[in-house]
Amino acid sequence: MPCTVHRALIEQKPISELVKNVLAAGLAAGLFVAGILAGMFVVSGQPEQETAVTIEPTLRRITLIADENVVQVAPDSALHQGGIRYHAMTFNGTIPGPLISVNKGDTVEITLQNQGDIIHSLNFHAAVGPSQVLSEAVRPGESKTWSFVADTPGVFMYHCDGDNLNGIWEHIASGMYGGIVVRSGDEKPVKEFYVVFGELYNTEGDGPFSGAVREIGSFDLDKFIANRPDLILTNGMAYRYIPYFGSASTMQLNNDAERFDVKAGELTRWYIVNAGPRGHVAFNFGAGIINTVDGRPLHDETWSIPPGSAAVIETVFPEKGVYFGNDHDEGRLLSGAGFAVYAK
Repeated sequence: MPCTVHRALIEQKPISELVKNVLAAGLAAGLFVAGILAGMFVVSGQPEQETAVTIEPTLRRITLIADENVVQVAPDSALHQGGIRYHAMTFNGTIPGPLISVNKGDTVEITLQNQGDIIHSLNFHAAVGPSQVLSEAVRPGESKTWSFVADTPGVFMYHCDGDNLNGIWEHIASGMYGGIVVRSGDEKPVKEFYVVFGELYNTEGDGPFSGAVREIGSFDLDKFIANRPDLILTNGMAYRYIPYFGSASTMQLNNDAERFDVKAGELTRWYIVNAGPRGHVAFNFGAGIINTVDGRPLHDETWSIPPGSAAVIETVFPEKGVYFGNDHDEGRLLSGAGFAVYAK
């Protein structure tokens, strides 16, 4: 499946050379799913080595576009004949929105343009203080710009707040979320991947396996209140990276599943975001061990990521074969929360 190119714009300037007006590359063609911007790139299923990290503090100018549009959230399969399409709310046209990558100390200047028909907003978990974190309400046709300094390294979620929390549940559950990576500058160059889990509560059908669903669904408040998600999306689609379950008896899930390829024995880094908005992700690498979380040694099999949170996970896949990154809540796994990793 080809990579998705997003419309987010990033302008970056060394603070000591602002007059030069250097325009950053923004979203170049080929960025992996939600796109890693400004300092790192990952191609769908084929990550490359990290480019040199810019040490000098930089001004990052970012434009996010809020809108409502129809996206495909499940592939055509025996479970969902014809696939499932959904009335989504998005940043830059996709679920999740673009991944934003900056360095510690950078000044991040964000412009939110509302091209939709309802009020949207933005909440950045990587900042502190209402004036730094929140855009407040941005009405249709309006835009708003604000800035913060990225002081805390790690991976963080950003999302729509609806109208000052009114409707936040629907906006997040309908796809208005993404991730921001703040690099410390001393990370070891390794292969990196980015995966965002998110729940979808669909009006169409009685459940995730209710047969052929060709209608275009939308947010179901009753299912949300009851905490009954129909699908768990990984980078915007259930079963995006799961071709099938089983061997002797096979359940086909996605004939065009994307894949993550690594080399056996090499260190890999995973930016895992749980957008929720309700359930925890009991993250696990089947046949593997988590070596570190957010830079801390762990050596454990499962790490819990609450809704609205994220983790930087490092691991080594010691031998050739297929590993499986997944939510170890098996009901959520069955609803789409997993991905295959192929070690060669």
